[in-house]
Amino acid sequence: MTHGGPSDAESRAHRRARPINQALPATLKWFDALPPEIQPAALLREYPRIANALARAGNDVPVLTAYLDSLLVDRRGGRRGFPGDVHRELQSLREYFDGRYPASPTTI
Repeated sequence: MTHGGPSDAESRAHRRARPINQALPATLKWFDALPPEIQPAALLREYPRIANALARAGNDVPVLTAYLDSLLVDRRGGRRGFPGDVHRELQSLREYFDGRYPASPTTI
């Protein structure tokens, strides 16, 4: 008997496609490992799925900087952008992972 709605498999695939919009334990660990002045508190609060993606990259600096660049540079046109505090945190993270910040991972 079909009811015209999505199948169970389609429903599961749709649920998996949406990113988790809360900070994961690994993300909190990543956050805590950053220097306090670099910790992106506003990002974690307002965009936890983005913080999760950054934490998932771990210490892979090229992946982190490429992702941060994709967030900071509007290559598609018409993006609204992030609130000022989140934008500043993303910029600081970019500088930190690019080695332009004291005690950056590439300068230790």
